[in-house]
Amino acid sequence: MTGIGAYLVRLGQRAIQIEGQPIILTGAAAINKLLGREVYTSNLQLGGTQIMYRNGVSHMTANDDFEGVSKIVSWLSFVPDRKNQPVPILPSSDPWDRSITYYPPQKQAYDVRWLIGGKEDDEGFQSGLFDKDSFEESLGGWARTVVVGRARLGGIPMGVIGVETRSVENIMPADPANPDSIEQITQEAGGVWYPNSAFKTAQAIQDFNNGEQLPLMILANWRGFSGGQRDMYNEVLKYGSYIVDALVKYEQPIFVYIPPFGELRGGSWVSRTVRNFSVTGLMVDRLSLIPRSTPSTWKCMPMKSLVAVSSSRKA
Repeated sequence: MTGIGAYLVRLGQRAIQIEGQPIILTGAAAINKLLGREVYTSNLQLGGTQIMYRNGVSHMTANDDFEGVSKIVSWLSFVPDRKNQPVPILPSSDPWDRSITYYPPQKQAYDVRWLIGGKEDDEGFQSGLFDKDSFEESLGGWARTVVVGRARLGGIPMGVIGVETRSVENIMPADPANPDSIEQITQEAGGVWYPNSAFKTAQAIQDFNNGEQLPLMILANWRGFSGGQRDMYNEVLKYGSYIVDALVKYEQPIFVYIPPFGELRGGSWVSRTVRNFSVTGLMVDRLSLIPRSTPSTWKCMPMKSLVAVSSSRKA
């Protein structure tokens, strides 16, 4: 995609980029001519997946057109066939009333995808919150302290937002046009909203609501927003407000759940404000590290009960 076509990709909000196919505004040859020297060797340097998947323009990547179309079809399987129609509930071989056998470790970082979809280890499969093999992550290359995607719960499609508890590296590539530019690597702590991950959270909520009309499950486990000078300069306050805006406009059921050993500290304002939204369930696991100021409207329950609460809406 080049020029105006690149804007159309972003305006579509749902982009699957093929490896080896760039999304660019201006080609490498034109930029080299403007600079008066050979800087870029290919268009992929400007808009390949190593750029566009990592900055959130591309939601997913695929190795070829066939894989790309397969991902489109799979994506559409979560979405109602027409606006304001019921979500497509599919038969599931994973019973909604089965036990959840994966539990997050206490005082240890873990992959939140295990909590969402389960974990395979030497002892076999430990089931997660959602139907086995149903979770499909999107925007996985960008703002990796937040994990978003779509999954099924008892066959019911839902938008999912989880929190990465591990520290991740955020890599800013060097600019070949600037000889003094160097690659910058910063560490982002798990459980913290940074400008990019706050923006990603808001973007995912908007995607689930606009056009897809999915129920939303937020696995809340945040220690708050990063409020240092650099992140304040990079507009963490603005992107954090986007989250509230997106939740206010959400027209589908919202479930908020604090998992075992999860917590809400600096960002606990979300739990207070979210009561004003169209929230179907506010749930706290009995092993979560909830603050004393937890609203009385929260329901304290074991994790295995969560599936039953959501799936009861099926009837």
